Amino acid sequence: MDLKKLFYPDSVAVIGASNDNTKIGYQIIRNLKEGGYKGKIYPINTKDGTILGYKAYPSILDVPDEVDLAILSIPAKYTPQAAEECGRKGVFGIIVVASGFSEVGNKDLEDQLANTCKKYGVRLLGPNVVGLMNNVIKLNASFAPYLPYPGTIGMISQSGALIVGLDAMTWANKTGTSFLISIGNMADLDFSDLVTFLADDENVSCISLYAEGLKAGRKFVDTARLINKPIVMLKSGVSKHGSVAAASHTGSLAGSHRVYDGALKQAGVIRAYSIEELFDLSLTLSLQKPMKGDNLIVVTNGGGIGVLATDQAEASGLPLQTPSNDLQGKIKQIIPSFGSTKNPIDMSAMATPQIYADTIKTVMEDESVDGLVVLYCEVANLDPSDAAKGIINGVLSSNRKIPVVAGFVGGENSINASLYLIKNGIPTFDSPDKAVKAISALRKHQQMNDLICVGPERPSDLKKDGIGSELKKYIEAGVKSLSELESKKIFSEYGINVNKTELARSKDDLMKIAQEFKYPVVAKIQSPDVIHKTDVGGVILNISNSDELLKAYDDIISNVKKNVPNARIDGIVVEEMLKGDLETIIGTINDPTFGPTVMFGLGGTAVQVLEDVSFRMAPVCKKEAYDMINETIAGKLMKEFRGRGPLDIDAVVDQIVRFSWLEYDHPEIKGVDANPMIVSTKGATVVDARILL
Repeated sequence: MDLKKLFYPDSVAVIGASNDNTKIGYQIIRNLKEGGYKGKIYPINTKDGTILGYKAYPSILDVPDEVDLAILSIPAKYTPQAAEECGRKGVFGIIVVASGFSEVGNKDLEDQLANTCKKYGVRLLGPNVVGLMNNVIKLNASFAPYLPYPGTIGMISQSGALIVGLDAMTWANKTGTSFLISIGNMADLDFSDLVTFLADDENVSCISLYAEGLKAGRKFVDTARLINKPIVMLKSGVSKHGSVAAASHTGSLAGSHRVYDGALKQAGVIRAYSIEELFDLSLTLSLQKPMKGDNLIVVTNGGGIGVLATDQAEASGLPLQTPSNDLQGKIKQIIPSFGSTKNPIDMSAMATPQIYADTIKTVMEDESVDGLVVLYCEVANLDPSDAAKGIINGVLSSNRKIPVVAGFVGGENSINASLYLIKNGIPTFDSPDKAVKAISALRKHQQMNDLICVGPERPSDLKKDGIGSELKKYIEAGVKSLSELESKKIFSEYGINVNKTELARSKDDLMKIAQEFKYPVVAKIQSPDVIHKTDVGGVILNISNSDELLKAYDDIISNVKKNVPNARIDGIVVEEMLKGDLETIIGTINDPTFGPTVMFGLGGTAVQVLEDVSFRMAPVCKKEAYDMINETIAGKLMKEFRGRGPLDIDAVVDQIVRFSWLEYDHPEIKGVDANPMIVSTKGATVVDARILL
């Protein structure tokens, strides 16, 4: 449904309006009036005839004209009845500012309110919100005292308390904002709905979010990945959750921050890690286009700030490259002879506005350059305002446009010059590292867009319902954890490569099974009560003959009985011993926010110590699987290393994709551990496995 009437209403009613200036109902009427809103305003009050010069009505049903938006400034317990009257009136949307709903455990009241709205098709923002602000039509439908600094950022906050602070910060930082929206408890409208609206609004160039949690994470990712406008999110509450932690490696590694990281990358959402960074990145992304490549040039009038920028560029994944001989030759003709044509290009403290302009124009017009950071450190012979004018002249005179960000280090004059640059479309910050971080966000935005997969394709040989009946039987029988043998059988049906594995329930079985294998082999305990086999002496490797295999049988059972006295022992599993170059882990969980999720990283016994893992929402496409691998140390180790050729990354990608479809097709699977998966130069094979139901 189009939300335009909610954000661009022709008429607004305030239920609970008041002449008492200490009441929120008064403050909202005042803000509507003083903000400059030109639409009709209808105070709803049972006692007063007029409020701030507007005729008041005892009920919204008494208003003679249509009402697009109603703001409910009344106690929580009265809101369902007010929503009922709004529905009967034909109001398009309501904002409920009252608290006292699900955030304090009163979910029944919130459900009653939401159901009433749904009954009449009324859209609900809230409850427990400050309101919304639309700078385009000067609508301050909130109890925040003033509209934000005007611009093109659409900002949404889940925290009502933070809204007023964010509002003030837009003025302090000159961060231009078109919409500032308090989203509250999301009983109806959620982040996905509002992001969709902002994405379609021509007055928004960047979407900025403060989120404490996503009620429907998968819906949000599916929405955001279709949006071309940049989205920045500051996510608070990044503590770990442990719904499956006791039973699997994957569950214990799946801290909510890791899963959020992966899912937001799939959505193309850039994460900020502080309020300051949220503003810095939002400002930059609202003013500049994405950075298409990695070649960043830094231009500076001082060596120190140039070194700081160099360090930050390395940390941000944009190590500075040496300019071409052609570009260096052109720069040499512009800057003083004692300057540097390398990268950073050091114009020296003798730089003039004209040197700034000519250097910037020359750099921008070089086809090899993808982005530019311009730095200024206060010096006696060049006023900050003149430096700023030189920068603007250089940018405007260039026939080629690339992203440009500036950093001004100094006092009040530098601050004023920075604001002048911002007004002219150049994001400017008070340190070189902030400037580099900002332009790296422009590069990250482009990289994320390149990686986005919409509707990952299922491998052609996968049949969705192939194992559903098997899993159903296990669940109906009350089985919570499948054995290694059972797990590998299911993996095989999904085309996942596993090593040969057989179960021996006795020594006689063991000797018969041994004839099917070539030595060396591995022996492992099979018990529903033993999760981490190595920890209890339940694994013996490199068994080279039948005598060693018989001894391993006795030793393993003895070890397990000693270390887990009450463990049920089904037998000993015999497996082919694989030699590979790297132990990795693949796992899945059914995450409470994002649903089916897949993990990859370094495996083996140290997996929980190293925590070298990457998560994505399932299913994934091959591009996303490659990206997961490249985020990890495991990915680095898979490249050429000490005379060894590169490992088979394509095989690992195929395994990740198949595991992701297994979890996606069967959400009844709570989690999967495939640890280790042995990777060699020719293939990737799972040698230990566990499925949790």
